Amino acid sequence: MAENWKNCFEEELICPICLHVFVEPVQLPCKHNFCRGCIGEAWAKETGLVRCPECNQAYNQKPNLEKNLKLTNIVEKFNSLNLEKPPSVLHCVFCRRGPPLPAQKICLRCEAPCCQSHVQTHLQQPSTARGHLLVEADDVRAWSCPQHNAYRLYHCEAEQVAVCQFCCYYSGAHQGHSVCDVEIRRNEIRVSPVSAEAREMSW
Repeated sequence: MAENWKNCFEEELICPICLHVFVEPVQLPCKHNFCRGCIGEAWAKETGLVRCPECNQAYNQKPNLEKNLKLTNIVEKFNSLNLEKPPSVLHCVFCRRGPPLPAQKICLRCEAPCCQSHVQTHLQQPSTARGHLLVEADDVRAWSCPQHNAYRLYHCEAEQVAVCQFCCYYSGAHQGHSVCDVEIRRNEIRVSPVSAEAREMSW
């Protein structure tokens, strides 16, 4: 019941443009809300008349994008609920004999959990051009973006933080920044099980 309530609540916090939970929501005069980055990108090439992507309300010039403080507070509380949610137990996708064992490693690129016995089995599987990226199963939450349902597989050179694809490519807070594959910085961002700062990926 609580999870159903949470899902219904989340539907009210989705940006109509990027279809993810709002990031720095702003409100137009027509009362519709969007991520600041999303509406900014939607209007980036417009020099005169602009329209609300939701109701098609026309504006002769771009209106001031007022931050919706109340909605921002609600989004922050919602995101904190996601962080407090206990992680579910993942099981190895390669175990075929008997019940699958709890995962010890997870490949972030393939999104494939595997037990210790099947790590090499997974490494022998076809992968993307960037290769596999295995991390400890206990550290997966530290690699997860708190705003988007995606792993942080990129490194923002401008702010020296790990970001997900939505943060840097789809109207996120790091759009336009120089980024590289997180594997290049992996020695710097390796998560320590005893370091709270590392768990937050703030390096």
